[in-house]
Amino acid sequence: MNAENLLAELKKYTSSQTVQMYIIERKLKYGAKSKDKPSEKFEYIPLKVNMSEDLYPKVSEMLSKVIDSKVKEDVQILEYSAIDDSEEKIQTYTDLGKIEGFKTFLENLGGEIKTIQSFKDVVELEKAWALCYGFEHPENNTWMYCIKKLRPSFLAIDKTLNETVGKAIKNTVNSYFDLDTKQLKPLKGFGINIEPSIDMIYFESTIYVFNKKGFEDVTSLTEEFIELGKKLVKEVDEIKFVSSGMKYISSLIEKKPSYRNKLIKAKEIGNLEFLKVCNVKTEFNRAGRKISFKFSYDSEGKIIANNEKEAEKIIEVLSEFYKEGVLGGKVFETAAGRMKK
Repeated sequence: MNAENLLAELKKYTSSQTVQMYIIERKLKYGAKSKDKPSEKFEYIPLKVNMSEDLYPKVSEMLSKVIDSKVKEDVQILEYSAIDDSEEKIQTYTDLGKIEGFKTFLENLGGEIKTIQSFKDVVELEKAWALCYGFEHPENNTWMYCIKKLRPSFLAIDKTLNETVGKAIKNTVNSYFDLDTKQLKPLKGFGINIEPSIDMIYFESTIYVFNKKGFEDVTSLTEEFIELGKKLVKEVDEIKFVSSGMKYISSLIEKKPSYRNKLIKAKEIGNLEFLKVCNVKTEFNRAGRKISFKFSYDSEGKIIANNEKEAEKIIEVLSEFYKEGVLGGKVFETAAGRMKK
């Protein structure tokens, strides 16, 4: 589906007169083990918020503007990748089996869902994780869901606490949960501003990723990448192509998620396996000439990371962070590193 068609399809849903709002709770599955993948060991439970109809058009308008700002005629729609130049792209995620816990949540959205009855219900949530807005198609009764990672500290407010209300007005949802009618309502005298952004849209069995980090956080992929990054540092160490300086690589992966994802990409495209059979010095000298950087080696030709900056360059080369232009052979930095099929 191209961007123009996607925009047209999404627009149909945001003109809906039937809007649902859910708070997504995340909690450990019963019987989950610590070694299980984060994307599998958590369950995501939707809790319906009985919204006042006064908020329906405001929510629809806000999401419509978000979609307009992202889906433009020239925007690219590509398959999801752990690392990519994603600012002006929408990524599609269809292999939901890799995020089993979240897949189960999406499948259950059409079923019977508990409605929040009181402020206490919100406060007692084990982990208020995300907000979800559901829009019913005005003609064919199908649903589209928009999901946003939640900042739990601003989830709910008691209208009797003026200081808390003021903080909520400044930071997030300009509405309150009325304990008498048990509805989410706009605060009188203030504009409506309900989370003016979304991380993903789900419809027709496809997730459209609007904000990559938010999507990874919501689905617990971020935690999975953290664990995978640690395993890959160990794998790099076992390959023994770095003779000294692994501490800088390990520290870099821990402190900078972008370099963790670059190492994951290096694994995905087979470059860690390539290290086992290539002449490391020859390959890194060749890469160094392209990017005007001189790598250090020991007497056996193994690479040395003398500091964190050199560790960065090593991981950038492994992840194919650089691309060479067809015209003139210029070298560019690029997070994507997608292989041409």
